[in-house]
Amino acid sequence: MTSLHRVPGNRPDMSWAIDGGSQERVVRARLLAQLTPLGVVGSYTNAAGEIIDVPTATLALAAKNFDPSAAAAEPLVCTPGHFHPRIFGTLQCEDGHEVLVNGTVDQPGYHVLHDEEGVRHLVICTPPNLRTPKRGWGWQVQLYAARTSQSWGIGDFRDLATLCRLASDQGADCVQVSPVHAVAPVSNPQDSPYSPASRHFLNLLHVAPGEAPGAERVDLCELSARGRQLNDQRLIHRGQVWQLKKQALEKIWWANRHESNAELRSYCARRGNSLRTFAVWCSIAEAMDTADWRSWPAELHRPDSPAVQRFTREHIDRVLFYTWCQWVAEQQYARACSSGVEVIADLAVGFDFDSEEAWAYQDSLSFDFEIGCPPDIHNPEGQHWGLPPFQPQRLASSDFAPFIAMVRQALRHATALRVDHAMQMWRLFWVPVHGEPAQGTYVNYPVDALLAILRLEASRANAWIVGEDMGTVPSGVRRSMRDIGMLANRSASRVSPAEFPVLCVGTSATHDQATLAGLLTGFDSEQLRRVGKEADWGEVEHSRRVLDDLSGIDPHKPPHELTSDELGRAVLRRHQRLADSPSLVVLASLDDAALVRARPNIPGTVGDYPNWCIALPEPVDEIMAGSLAGEFAATLNARR
Repeated sequence: MTSLHRVPGNRPDMSWAIDGGSQERVVRARLLAQLTPLGVVGSYTNAAGEIIDVPTATLALAAKNFDPSAAAAEPLVCTPGHFHPRIFGTLQCEDGHEVLVNGTVDQPGYHVLHDEEGVRHLVICTPPNLRTPKRGWGWQVQLYAARTSQSWGIGDFRDLATLCRLASDQGADCVQVSPVHAVAPVSNPQDSPYSPASRHFLNLLHVAPGEAPGAERVDLCELSARGRQLNDQRLIHRGQVWQLKKQALEKIWWANRHESNAELRSYCARRGNSLRTFAVWCSIAEAMDTADWRSWPAELHRPDSPAVQRFTREHIDRVLFYTWCQWVAEQQYARACSSGVEVIADLAVGFDFDSEEAWAYQDSLSFDFEIGCPPDIHNPEGQHWGLPPFQPQRLASSDFAPFIAMVRQALRHATALRVDHAMQMWRLFWVPVHGEPAQGTYVNYPVDALLAILRLEASRANAWIVGEDMGTVPSGVRRSMRDIGMLANRSASRVSPAEFPVLCVGTSATHDQATLAGLLTGFDSEQLRRVGKEADWGEVEHSRRVLDDLSGIDPHKPPHELTSDELGRAVLRRHQRLADSPSLVVLASLDDAALVRARPNIPGTVGDYPNWCIALPEPVDEIMAGSLAGEFAATLNARR
């Protein structure tokens, strides 16, 4: 993850700290008494096993963001047909029926119980376990980077369908793709797929305009030629891509807007008010040319305001255009997800401060904090990600509606889901927006309910779930994941593949880590030093030596003199080790198959490195047809 920007927020009253000592202890004790029942911790154990006391100023700021009166009654989680000691009373079932219950619920779903004392509880009735995939392998890809000759400067859903078909032909079982969440339709769209405008809708930059319904009625030749010319640039310029794709989509929309379309009407009915709210937000963001809704005129700050309703009426064509665009995107994504292999969608941990989700759910968020992680051995400075956290009590009081809708939409077409920073369901690290990660605190979330929702939605979609559990992982998380059948996530850049667990998706590296070619040639270390990032250079050198030894490379040979054959032999040997790991699923890296030296993202950098903007050096279909990718596939098929 990458910290994006600093955002306005409240500063806590620090006057009590002037006298220090005893007065601070009194204030701290009072704050902990207030916050601990709400899930805010006063201290935590870091990755080195040290006890860290949260700064009192951070606790004071947290106290301004928690409203105890917002708490709902505890949600109840049960298994169909199994006794639960607290489920007695009147149950309003998800389908609208009302029944008396005496300890058991037979039908999976989201129900509402009014217990014998009249207290209202959300009841989540769900299977106890997730589906487990068969032993197999797949490809790991950053979709924006995976262009073909027909792309318009960025990988799109048509390219994803091509990649999935080629992977199926090679014997692969799955393709894990970077997040395809929506970004704002402004002149300079967000680069990071992990800082989206909405996790409920899709990124229009990934739409292939020529594949949109009705595209045959308009002339896109000039726009298509200009779009394909963008492929000549190794770096992706999303502003240029969007300028061309928006023009193309507008031409198609205007040529077909009066046509009756039952599929479009069905889509709009299914997505309902959330689609309309998103399309309105897109229209306002486009008109203002900024996603920062807090900088819009004050009367537009709330989705339900009279001014927003007036804007909607006055710009109804634009609202309908963005509604149609989302339908086109979903059609193309659905087609890609049914192209021969299972698609593992990637669910980002949060959304940008300047986002539609923040606008729509603003009453449930804490804008004085951003999600991040504390300092650890891999990120000595810690990280802040520019993502506002949900206030857990307000999330629960909404019956978890935002979380349910998000997971359901993520699994509507994909049949597997990677949950980025899976620890988010147990706790999140809140960093004050004016502070540094070392000043942050953990906030606990209603994990039983969130895991139950995940199981229920996955069972309805017949999907399996991967939890990205790397970094600082609290005690008990991995055991809980195993107990319900959630796959762990491991990287051979940190753990030997021989030590991967069985219930796991194993990879060579993550998007935040060095590629193998980057590690072996020293390119990655050069980039880290150039942008001023610290690393354990001894460990980096050790990792490189291990790869040298594994692949028979002369350890005394200068890294920059390594040949493509030597690099290819090294990455193949790493993937052979990956194939032999105990993990049910392993993923080969397209970056490694293309011998890419630059990692997709250097965490904690903004503007110093082209994060999320580096395309693969060749068309993805040519990389897949290349000899090294073929050797990867042969090795993985033989050993899996």
